[in-house]
Amino acid sequence: MYSSVKDDKNDCKASNVPANVLFSNSSAVSPHQPNRIIMSTLMNCLSAKTESPAVIIPNETNSIIASHSQLLDHILSFQKKLAAIGISPKEAVGIALPNSLEFIISFLATSLQRAICAPLNPAYKQEEFEFYLEDLKAPLVLVPRGAIAGNGEAIRAARKCGVTIAEVYWNGSEVSLEVGEQDGPRNKKLAEMEKPEADDVALILHTSGTTGRPKAVCARKFV
Repeated sequence: MYSSVKDDKNDCKASNVPANVLFSNSSAVSPHQPNRIIMSTLMNCLSAKTESPAVIIPNETNSIIASHSQLLDHILSFQKKLAAIGISPKEAVGIALPNSLEFIISFLATSLQRAICAPLNPAYKQEEFEFYLEDLKAPLVLVPRGAIAGNGEAIRAARKCGVTIAEVYWNGSEVSLEVGEQDGPRNKKLAEMEKPEADDVALILHTSGTTGRPKAVCARKFV
């Protein structure tokens, strides 16, 4: 699965640019050529008949180790949760999570649901979150457990923008998605479980904004 970054206002909306997103391109590219993000075909990799570790999350007390099949199960389970709250193709999902298993699962499940991943730096100020959420027209933002009670920058911004807020956390057996009691979707709906298609927009980023406003770019996936 290959993905190219395009600078096209008709194709994507503005987002943030975390430099350590799960898939990155390490080679230099010409400004006249599209950036190529090389990605293994997700389903082929995770469907491999092996119990060897696919991801290891170190922890001082209890590290999390997931095999290829377990990781796929977690991703599909989380995709089902996204569909249950109405996340549909071409909708941007703000992911304001630190680097973690929760980030990996939510990122890949969003992509499988044919929605658009929009990673947001958890350290953003409220006005920065507001800019990205409004520009993305995001129906949902994912935050760590306890964030809603903490009423931090992302929470205040999401409420001001009318964006659904859901906490994402590892509960000991799976990655949970818990919508805030007062922060649920305005129009409750169910969505179908999707399968990614060629040329879906997988990821939205933004440039550094040297002209005053971040400039939208999007990464497409080729299945």
